[in-house]
Amino acid sequence: MENKIYIEDNFFSSGKTSIKNSRNERIGDLDLKTAFSTSITVYDIHNRELAAGKFKHFFSSNWLVSSSGEIRGTLKANWFSFAKKYTYTTHNREHQYTITSPVLSKSFTIMDERYQDVATFTRVNSFFSSPAYELTNLTDQLSAEEFIVVVMGINAMEKNQTAATSS
Repeated sequence: MENKIYIEDNFFSSGKTSIKNSRNERIGDLDLKTAFSTSITVYDIHNRELAAGKFKHFFSSNWLVSSSGEIRGTLKANWFSFAKKYTYTTHNREHQYTITSPVLSKSFTIMDERYQDVATFTRVNSFFSSPAYELTNLTDQLSAEEFIVVVMGINAMEKNQTAATSS
């Protein structure tokens, strides 16, 4: 996949949406499964599965990232931080990435252990539409499809948190 891509949820968080490049060309698909499931799958343009993500358990806040049936890593939220903060740890614990966003910001930065930026993503839609993100991959440490699953995991966690606080 390319360095700058666009992904989006849809209103009911179910079904397939296109993954597009900076020229607005479809380069893959994101399958959001059903509105009752938070699992997702990333496909290439030829409908081959590249990566997937889901919560570990129904009430879990751990988002598992997998590829070819193997767990690639785990995304966790740090709810006790003033800013939005998440940690993505690769399965073999070889790498740990910190994902942060200032309060009220729609932009996130993903940094490695050396505090080097490896990717950025920004929510680029209007207030009343489904979440859409511009993802810029700045490294070859992780694949674009793995970053997509991480971004959609954060999206799922934030939707769950919003639902929990509004009820």
